[in-house]
Amino acid sequence: MGIRYYAYPLRPDDVAAARHDPYPFLSDDPFADAWGPADERPRMLYLDKAWRELQFVFTVHDEKLAPRISLELVKGNVTQIGPYGAHLGFVHVLPPDVVKEVAADIILVEPADDAAIKKIVPHSSADYTNEFLNRAQEFMTDLARDGLGLVYTIR
Repeated sequence: MGIRYYAYPLRPDDVAAARHDPYPFLSDDPFADAWGPADERPRMLYLDKAWRELQFVFTVHDEKLAPRISLELVKGNVTQIGPYGAHLGFVHVLPPDVVKEVAADIILVEPADDAAIKKIVPHSSADYTNEFLNRAQEFMTDLARDGLGLVYTIR
């Protein structure tokens, strides 16, 4: 199945509570939310496994580390526990002001180059990465327009 990324909108008045305990603001079954019938899907951002590629896109420019504010959308990683692939997920909360900053930055991000993506994730592609970059750009600009924050998990 693999480690995947899911994000959900967060009302401004829920940010403090989500920072204290984010799990009530996440779905119990985010994979079903992402793949269920279109008319039943909640408002969310599903980045599949492309969060790794997007970490690269939002961090490396001209072969140098130059993190963008957009990295806030995908920063983090799971923590391996035990020898059999078990892991603890990562959860992060972005308040509306950070969502607004990310939205303003993410729309400036150029599509990924296939050779650069393959250097970091050999089995990936620019097409795959750019599909999810486009989804992230749309989601973030919509949230910023609506004055919302978000909570995301990588698990």
